Amino acid sequence: MNLNEYMQREKLTDEEMAKRIRVTRSAVTHYRAGRRMPSTYTMFDIETATKGEVKWEDMRRRWMDVRKNISV
Repeated sequence: MNLNEYMQREKLTDEEMAKRIRVTRSAVTHYRAGRRMPSTYTMFDIETATKGEVKWEDMRRRWMDVRKNISV
């Protein structure tokens, strides 16, 4: 499950998730959209905050999907 799916299911706002994982609201927005990958430390916080439902591999897969659609 990616972060966006988890947050929709749990009805969490970017601001609420940002507080849980100790980053800015803007960072969460970028993570959800696949525009940015979280650091190792932030990924640990995401896995903890989601009780393991969102894993690094899920985030990487979302990020790679977005990268494929960017035209250079």
